[in-house]
Amino acid sequence: MIRILTVAAVAALIAAPASAQTTRISLSGKTNDQIQADIAKAAKKVCTQAVVGASFPREMYASCFKFAVNDAKARLGAQTQMAVSN
Repeated sequence: MIRILTVAAVAALIAAPASAQTTRISLSGKTNDQIQADIAKAAKKVCTQAVVGASFPREMYASCFKFAVNDAKARLGAQTQMAVSN
C-alpha cells in the first residue's frame, strides 16, 4: 500500500537560482478527503517558503500552489496505478 507521497514545488525566482522544496505526506489510514487536505496544506507550506523575496509574491504563490497540488495529485495517481497493477 502507498504510505508516503512527496509534494514538490519548484519556484523560479527572478535574479535568484531556482529553489526546490519538498515535503512528505503520510497516506497510511487516511481517507481521500484527508489526503487532499494534507496535499493542500503541504503545498501552502512549501510555496510560502518558495516565494520569500519574490518580486511578485502573490502571483508566484498562486502559480506555485497550483503546480504543487497538480503535481502531487499526478504522483498520487501514478503511485495508485502502480500499486493496483502489482
